[in-house]
Order: sequence, then structure tokens, then C-alpha cells
Amino acid sequence: MADKTFHLVSYVPPGKAIIKKPFVGEWRITELQGFDAEYVDLCGPAKLKISTRGTGRMNFGAVEVELDCKMDDLDQRALRFSFEGGDEGDAICGRGYCLIENDEMVGRIFRHLSDDFGFKAKRLSKK
Repeated sequence: MADKTFHLVSYVPPGKAIIKKPFVGEWRITELQGFDAEYVDLCGPAKLKISTRGTGRMNFGAVEVELDCKMDDLDQRALRFSFEGGDEGDAICGRGYCLIENDEMVGRIFRHLSDDFGFKAKRLSKK
């Protein structure tokens, strides 16, 4: 019976894109809900970068994390991600999601067992 079990996850051949093109590229984080502009760019310009293979990076304030991205299985308009990295030397992890509205990325970040906040970003490049 076990061999007849199906999952929403499928095999992706090497070199095949798994992230939809509108999300791929480098984004400039312009807003973080509850944080002022000075904090957002504390350690350099706040950015988010997503590859076609689902890997990425995000930095804002004193936060720098790696992303593991997947298109939502039930709503292909949404990209979901988990993250792991650091905030002022402390290990952090969590999850988030984002959508593309017009030419802007909007989403929400959830730190594990901690706070959550919305964000907005503008496209810098499509690479």
C-alpha cells in the first residue's frame, strides 16, 4: 500500500526552475512593519535575493539569513520560504511568504517563537 501514497512534492530534475519568474531576482526591501527606515538599512541596503532553484538570501537591520523557497502547493500566486541565519550574532530561524502585487513584493516574516511583521520590496534585477 505504501507505494500508492502520493505527495504534493514532486521530483525536480537538475537545472529545472522551481520558482516562478516573477519572484526570481534581487529585491530592495523598502518597508518592514514596525521598524523605521534607519533600522531597515542599519548594516547596508536591505535586500532579498531569490534564485530559480529556490535558494536565496535576505538581509535587513542586523539580520542576515539564507532562504529555502517553494511555490505554494495550493496557491501558485504565493511563494513560501523558511530561513536560518543570525541577528546580531544570535541564531534565528523562521518562515515567511510573499506575493507579487503589480511590480511590488509584499509579504510577512515569522521568526520562530518570536515576532512577525509585514514587508514590502521593489525589484532591483531579474537574475
